[in-house]
Amino acid sequence: MKQLSLALSILLAFGCAAAAWPQTEQIDEAGLQFWTRFKAAVSKSDKEAVASMTRLPFLFDSRELAKPDFIQKFNAIFDARVKRCFSKAKLVKEGDGFEVFCGKQVFLFEKVSGVYKFTEIGVND
Repeated sequence: MKQLSLALSILLAFGCAAAAWPQTEQIDEAGLQFWTRFKAAVSKSDKEAVASMTRLPFLFDSRELAKPDFIQKFNAIFDARVKRCFSKAKLVKEGDGFEVFCGKQVFLFEKVSGVYKFTEIGVND
């Protein structure tokens, strides 16, 4: 009887602990593949590749950037701090896309016409 009671206590403890952990949705395979290509392009400063994976025009500092402007601002958007963050970032599922939190910034990625794109930088509040 003591063993049964102990076993039930252990199961109950694990069940409560599991219920306390938030259940997160998984990012689909296309999103994971996109993220792998995107962060590799950012780390190599492959501005053309990153621009091709970005919804343009891109709003940055209250200004819409067309492709040439986006490429010109690349180092301001993806500075050394952001590159370090991307190398170890965890993806967070958000709607049909995902987010990457880097300090006070949130980088948003969404499906645009069925394809993942870098769409926005938000504020992490």
